[in-house]
Amino acid sequence: MASAAPRHRSALPHAIRMAWLATLVSFGVSTHAADIPAATSAGGDAQQNTATTLEGVQVTAPIAKDSNSVTKTDTPITEIPQSVSVITDEQMSLRGIQGIEEAVWYTAGAQGGGYGPDSRSDWLLVRGFTPARYMDGLAVAEGSGTGITRIEPYGLERLEVLKGPSSVVYGAMPPGGMVNMVSKRPTEQPLHEVGVEVGSFDLRQGTFDFGGPLNDSGTLLYRLTGLARNSDTMVDHIKDDRYYLAPALTWKPDNSTSLTVLSHFQKSATASGGGFLPAEGTLLPSPNGRIPRHRFTGEPGQNDYDKTLASIGYEFHHDFASGLAFNQNLRYGKADVDNNGGNVGAFGLLGDGRTLLRYLFPNENHTKTFGVDNNLQYTFDAGSVQHIVLAGVDYRRAKDDYASAFDFNVGGLDVFDPVYGSPVTVPAYTSHTLQTQTQLGVYLQDQIRLGRWGITLGGRQDHVKTDTDNLIGGTTTGQTDDAFSGRVGVNYLFDSGLAPYVSWSHSFQPTVGTDFAGKAFSPTTGDQYEAGLKYQPAGGNGLLSASVYQITQQNSLTIDPNHTLYQVQQGETRLRGVELEGRWNIGRNLSVYGDYTYSDSEVTRSNDLPSLGRQIALLPKQQASLGADYTIVGGTLAGLGFGGGVRYVGEHYGDIYNDWKTPSYTLLDAAVHYDTGGWRLQLNVSNLTDKTYVSACNSAAWCYYGYERTVTASARYRW
Repeated sequence: MASAAPRHRSALPHAIRMAWLATLVSFGVSTHAADIPAATSAGGDAQQNTATTLEGVQVTAPIAKDSNSVTKTDTPITEIPQSVSVITDEQMSLRGIQGIEEAVWYTAGAQGGGYGPDSRSDWLLVRGFTPARYMDGLAVAEGSGTGITRIEPYGLERLEVLKGPSSVVYGAMPPGGMVNMVSKRPTEQPLHEVGVEVGSFDLRQGTFDFGGPLNDSGTLLYRLTGLARNSDTMVDHIKDDRYYLAPALTWKPDNSTSLTVLSHFQKSATASGGGFLPAEGTLLPSPNGRIPRHRFTGEPGQNDYDKTLASIGYEFHHDFASGLAFNQNLRYGKADVDNNGGNVGAFGLLGDGRTLLRYLFPNENHTKTFGVDNNLQYTFDAGSVQHIVLAGVDYRRAKDDYASAFDFNVGGLDVFDPVYGSPVTVPAYTSHTLQTQTQLGVYLQDQIRLGRWGITLGGRQDHVKTDTDNLIGGTTTGQTDDAFSGRVGVNYLFDSGLAPYVSWSHSFQPTVGTDFAGKAFSPTTGDQYEAGLKYQPAGGNGLLSASVYQITQQNSLTIDPNHTLYQVQQGETRLRGVELEGRWNIGRNLSVYGDYTYSDSEVTRSNDLPSLGRQIALLPKQQASLGADYTIVGGTLAGLGFGGGVRYVGEHYGDIYNDWKTPSYTLLDAAVHYDTGGWRLQLNVSNLTDKTYVSACNSAAWCYYGYERTVTASARYRW
């Protein structure tokens, strides 16, 4: 019986010492071109630059002006009649984030990390619902285990958060919206970047990012991005090791044709066993005291969670001239999760108030995905009316192989004084399914411009087929769904940069299963009405947005009052919200950003009468953030910068029954950075005061601590 291993406690003074050590290393991750342009110009002598070269240089991170995720055309954000937030790689780098859920912490209408830190996954909400996740415009794996894929943010050049139904050009998805992760692409200018990062939980990470032309004519461009990471986490016995490699190649024989091949390989080695702590000792008082945040509830060596992702695809574009262009986007991917060593989990306290009831949940998941999107874009004028017409056909296929078992044949654990080493006998799988889902969609969209008026019209028809094979029971079930989606939006552009808009959009999402009578469920649908105002000045140094909306989700599942082990499709949930978001670069060296979100959700129809009026789980009524970054651009301290932010998350329920509410919390973030030549030395601290808080409770058995203080120090170099 092995005793619990002693845990190294992260402390701010220790992290500061690591920051000083980081400044002595001879390689690092770079500043971006927007930080020190002189250091990144081709043929420039970066090593001779001094801090005083920052005078007269814009050092704030650029603000996105366009998005092609909402409409699949390159459209200015102010001309899109729907809310969308774009988070650039410069912004993510400045905040020192380690996961996608951290990237949305300063984004209106989005929540990240509702269950606290989880090295296996990124837990996200967009307008109250788990968003669809896309990479480069195509859906990523959504299997039973692979669906909690954690994509490496260092491989992205931007993150686009689309708020509200987007089925009209993408097909099946939830009403809250989607997150599109855009991979780093080959560059026309030479790019060389290397780096190192150290920090809390014994983090050690190295990165590189190279790009540029491969020939003198510039018709061949490349990008090669990589990362190797070794790290512990805030929970004992759980690592967060990652390996990432993403080669990309672009062929541009002329100005009319381009082919970009995108590929990536990612391997994550971590473990389950964090969170899932009882309410007594976390949210509620306990006679035995508070359960430590670092408590591991599994068995060392039995809870390994290994995930491998690999994909390859391409984006092809050809301009036929006369306003007609063809685009094809294609990707094949694999995702494999191995958690079959036992996966010991916790299921609440026994009668003594100290011992955890534990279970075994071995599982594995293998998913293969294929997606292709073809469209023709035609831009033309009809008198005084301008049109951008998009007509497309897309297809996707996902094959998900999932096996699992479950039993309670494992010893308990004293959660206040754990002794690990209980024998574990892994049971044979009791469930093994192979599910194949295909979607074929046809869509048509017209973006109309009449003077200052803009009108966006779109419609789509989808055919979705789902086949599920029970490989143990020997049975097969099939389900076919057909659905239409639409969108109508109107906006008006003022010379001042103001752009008011109104819109309606519709979404659908297949619901696999049957009711007591054996009738297949219809797709869950959503409708959104939204009105808003966007503002971006001509110089593009700011972007402000305000929106009000109502989303109604229909056909959600509720308990069958006559057969409690079954469900019926008579539920309806309504969400009304207000969102404010802004980012503004003031002068050359000050950036201010923040958001405010108000959400009022309730179940408006259900057979389960007590559920009427209940709120959406994990969704606070109010959340807000405010951040800023300032860099000195002249004098002896030129290149020295400071940043920080404050985040507020209001009280919210963690369960669908609204029995478990966690209190609000406010967190502080801070950063210090120094630019000299091609170097950037940076220190980031999230949860600066190391506040202990519970982010959510699903029940009396399962509560989750939020992120504790995390300190990272990096040295970055670009030439």
